[in-house]
Amino acid sequence: MGCPSFVIIGENLVFSIATHDPDTGVLTDADAAPSYRIYEDETATAILTGNMAILDTGNTTGFYTELIACTAANGFEDGKSYTIYIEATVDGDTGGISYAFTAYSQLGGATAGAITYAYTLTDSVTGNPIDGASVWVTTDSAGTDIIASGTTNDSGVVMFYLDAATRYFWRSRSGYNFDNPDTEVVS
Repeated sequence: MGCPSFVIIGENLVFSIATHDPDTGVLTDADAAPSYRIYEDETATAILTGNMAILDTGNTTGFYTELIACTAANGFEDGKSYTIYIEATVDGDTGGISYAFTAYSQLGGATAGAITYAYTLTDSVTGNPIDGASVWVTTDSAGTDIIASGTTNDSGVVMFYLDAATRYFWRSRSGYNFDNPDTEVVS
């Protein structure tokens, strides 16, 4: 179950839940697709609503995800906080959970850099590209000053707009253990 803590406006956000039988705690598919509502700051009117989709029914039980486009057209604004409220009914009992995230026009408060930098991520054993990995860039090896983020495409590539300097690339994807950070000289 989860939701990222931030999203860049113009990118997609994926959030998920796992539903359980309220009497036994056993993973159980919901009676119907769980619904979600997304609120900006503490306003009482949702900016987006919808239903989540069950994911991988052949290998999971009660696992639901949703992908939303965090765009200005969908009402997302720089620096605003958002809350996702999810409600699901299992065996006639309704439960809920909420997540929060912040939307940014870009990370670190800096303007986009002058250099288009293609970062490629491949499997160290097979050499195959790793798609769907989260990659974020920091100015420091401790990883505290995030300046850019993105997701690798089918070729294992994510594009960044960075200034010339030493940068630290952090990688994350389920099923992989990366030696973070990867230090790169952007020039």
